[in-house]
Amino acid sequence: MAMANDKTLCFICNENKITYPCKGCSNEFCLLDLTEHRQILTNELHHITNQYNEFKQTINKQKQDSQNFSSIEQINQWEMESIEKIQQKAQEYREIITKSSQTCINDIEMKLKDLNEQIKQMQIANEFNETGLNYLRNQLIEIKEQLNNPSDISIISSK
Repeated sequence: MAMANDKTLCFICNENKITYPCKGCSNEFCLLDLTEHRQILTNELHHITNQYNEFKQTINKQKQDSQNFSSIEQINQWEMESIEKIQQKAQEYREIITKSSQTCINDIEMKLKDLNEQIKQMQIANEFNETGLNYLRNQLIEIKEQLNNPSDISIISSK
């Protein structure tokens, strides 16, 4: 038998023995060293598996806790405070517009009352001419324009 021909140098112990190839690293090992080599690889695989599982648990925990991150809570708080500020400002502006509209209407009513007195005086006195009628007509036009174009209140949104 040509047993001696099957022997090669073991990569680990460097002795001339019957060896077995490891396809992963392309080295030849005697049975004892091949077993140890396989155990080292198995341990490394277990280590990688454990790292994977730990990382997977971390990811799962973050997914579950994503609503509880302080950043999310800060954004929620900011959102609520911003909405409250906007609502307060909107209410302030509603009150300003309402007061301004009321002031404008009161002013128009005063001018109408005054115009009405002038019309009555002309009717009672029965003294009027084109100039007087034009004056009344222009006054009425001005009062109508004031109603259609109230004081320049404009809303400018700040973004």
